[in-house]
Amino acid sequence: MSALLNCYEYNPTWGDNLHKNEFSSLRKIAITLFDDTFSSHLSNEEGRIFYLLCKKFLNHINSFYTVLNGTNFNDVVENSEQIDHSSAKILLRSSFESFLVMNHLFFEKPSLTEIRVLLYKHSGLKERQDKLPAKNLSADLIAKRKGESELIKDIEASIHNVSSSINSDQKYIRKALKEGWSAGNGWVKLGKKSTLANSYVETVYPYLCGYSHSGYESLMQLASDENSCNVADKDKQSILYFYASYLVASFCKLYCSHSEVADCDSVENINEIEVFLQKYRNVYS
Repeated sequence: MSALLNCYEYNPTWGDNLHKNEFSSLRKIAITLFDDTFSSHLSNEEGRIFYLLCKKFLNHINSFYTVLNGTNFNDVVENSEQIDHSSAKILLRSSFESFLVMNHLFFEKPSLTEIRVLLYKHSGLKERQDKLPAKNLSADLIAKRKGESELIKDIEASIHNVSSSINSDQKYIRKALKEGWSAGNGWVKLGKKSTLANSYVETVYPYLCGYSHSGYESLMQLASDENSCNVADKDKQSILYFYASYLVASFCKLYCSHSEVADCDSVENINEIEVFLQKYRNVYS
């Protein structure tokens, strides 16, 4: 049995190294898997959106890992090393959301992928149009705005055509066109429709949000970091690595289900990941 599977059931008395090592192993598997197979997704627009969401997820995970290895202001103030837990949690939340978007568009109901991708594109373009100022735009921005406005109309026509051909719920379509691609579903509700355990979604996502929204808990974390010793820092990192590992393992499994990986050497650890995920399901059941 590989080191990845030595022991997974969470024990809060464990030190930082176990969870960090697990996360590092999973991070390596995810990045290698993506690097070996991403080109298979570039032949059409849906595939390219999947590729970009995967890259966004892995970028956030990589930055999370980098931040937890320590940051500093040494170019300005000497000996200013720190572990920026708050920023790490913001990055982990962004990874969480990227995973949920992928799940909604490609995994939850594959028969709806085409219409959901169209609604997702429509939402992003429309939001950018709505936020551009109406006056004092450069010639380039005016041209860009006009081009994207025409693209939105084309996407809306495609949405209506596709939704009619698959008999989509028109109430849902109208709501998504008006309120955005998730049709009013919040992140926790989207998470409960994913492969992630409900208890993980219900506890971990709201916990991470406090740090993104500058809640008081984020200030308490910063004050605690300033007064803590290295051992306490490592304990805080340990639970973050624990949360992140489940997310990365879930990504690996779903990525393989959506990718051409049959002859890819990097999938040899997928069976190990399934065992890992089962351990997590036991923890969060």
